[in-house]
Amino acid sequence: MNNRLKLIVACLVCILCTSSYAQNKTLLISESGLPYTEQTWYSYGLGQPLEETDITSNWNLGKRIVSAAYTSEGWLVIMAKNTGYTHQSFSLTDKWPEEWIESKTKEGFAITSLSRSDKEWLVVMSQGSGITGQTIWRNSWATLAPWITEQKEKGYFITDLAYDGSAWTVVMSKTPKYLSQGYMWESSTSELLSRVQNGIWGRGFNIHQVVYGEGSYVVIFGNYSNGDDRFQNLQVNPDDPKEYIHQQWDRGICIAYVGGGLPQKK
Repeated sequence: MNNRLKLIVACLVCILCTSSYAQNKTLLISESGLPYTEQTWYSYGLGQPLEETDITSNWNLGKRIVSAAYTSEGWLVIMAKNTGYTHQSFSLTDKWPEEWIESKTKEGFAITSLSRSDKEWLVVMSQGSGITGQTIWRNSWATLAPWITEQKEKGYFITDLAYDGSAWTVVMSKTPKYLSQGYMWESSTSELLSRVQNGIWGRGFNIHQVVYGEGSYVVIFGNYSNGDDRFQNLQVNPDDPKEYIHQQWDRGICIAYVGGGLPQKK
């Protein structure tokens, strides 16, 4: 049994609620041992636009986007210095920005954060990520599953995924960050937390990402290339994200990832 201190602090949500907003999730992973400094965050409220000037003004201060997602708080963006990213660009559009992604890839950028609201795609691309190749596919998970296995055999890892209400978009990358990787599904928040505690952290793995879609959580987990002894904390729908984030900062722990999710379109 792994003796690392792993904690889960979560607020359970009513899984029987049927409104689309109630099915939005805020999923926060905090992590020790990260090199980030001067971390900051922004959220805007459900249905509110993302203020692009918040991002550009922080770029001018030397900060980069660590992670961004559409959550129960609306768009939530985490930024920091010392991320390793040298340059960043982002696209916020109602349609998948295929030509923009192709153009940025040719300039040496790679996708480092991906999310979908009920109206828009947010795609963040960065230089300096260490990613040497990426492949992307949008489809049902049943169709994606064998493709994911095939790409893993070629040395790719899942580095981003998003659900748009009808299908999954998965980004797989050749990256030095990960050594091994798998995934699991869980529909219950309480079961999710239990399986993360016992089946992931208890077996010496770390969470890479958590995304909600099709009424279930998808957890990407595995081993880092280094630093598997780092502390992690998973928070699901905190009552007050601001309070949670600042509590982590007060303990010297950075926010490593923010995830969200959408209900399935009827």
